[in-house]
Amino acid sequence: MGRSEVLDAAKLSQELGMQPSTDEPALASALHIHLSGRQEAIALADVVVAFGGDGTILSAARTAALCGKPVLGVNFGQLGFLAEVSSNELPSALRRLALGEYEIELRHMLQASYEGKTLFALNDIVVRKESTLDVLRARICVDGERLDDYVADGLLFSTSTGSTAYSLSCGGPIVSPGLELIIFTPICPHSLRARPVVLSENQPISALVYERSLPAIAVADGREILQIRSGQALEIRRAPFDACLIRLGGQPSGFFTKVHQKLVDRTQA
Repeated sequence: MGRSEVLDAAKLSQELGMQPSTDEPALASALHIHLSGRQEAIALADVVVAFGGDGTILSAARTAALCGKPVLGVNFGQLGFLAEVSSNELPSALRRLALGEYEIELRHMLQASYEGKTLFALNDIVVRKESTLDVLRARICVDGERLDDYVADGLLFSTSTGSTAYSLSCGGPIVSPGLELIIFTPICPHSLRARPVVLSENQPISALVYERSLPAIAVADGREILQIRSGQALEIRRAPFDACLIRLGGQPSGFFTKVHQKLVDRTQA
């Protein structure tokens, strides 16, 4: 991340009448602004500006969703599927934020619950063995009906937002982010019949990991981990809240243009 660019952005936001706060001590010290923990800073903010790649934006969006706060992603990474602007577009973006000239795009999220603990994900939830050297054996049920038993490296449950992330690498479909659904994809399944399945967002899903595959874990957006130690099923469904992404409008890159720029053009020699 370009610290000088972030400093310039924070100074500009002050000039525009905004009151920035941060969880970065060096930035708070340099600008004499409020230093707080990430959750506190997001809870007190009107809007959240996340500087980094998709991983950073995902993390900020998950936390902000709990508070119903919108997030503007600024791409300092490589892909930047979730980012709305690049670093050189940031000054004009901040001016539009100050004037309230933006829209909010809602993206549905997933939740995974197990023994009273819950994870939330904007991209995906992955279930796999705690030891990555072993395969996972599990049964998937949808609406209480058995879908199939799987032997695979893992099981992936994705939102439409996450369809261009890990799900895509596992052979899942590219899905327009406006569609509210759940994509289930076995990861490297040991079966010729195991294929991705697209499910309604309203269908509750259970993943029962067989005893011989315990201990296992559920991982949300590649970051947060939930331990699976017993024979109780992991329950996966749509989260009760959405992530809020700031859209400035008039951007030249729509979703499918981004698909070409990020996933097709970058592979050309």
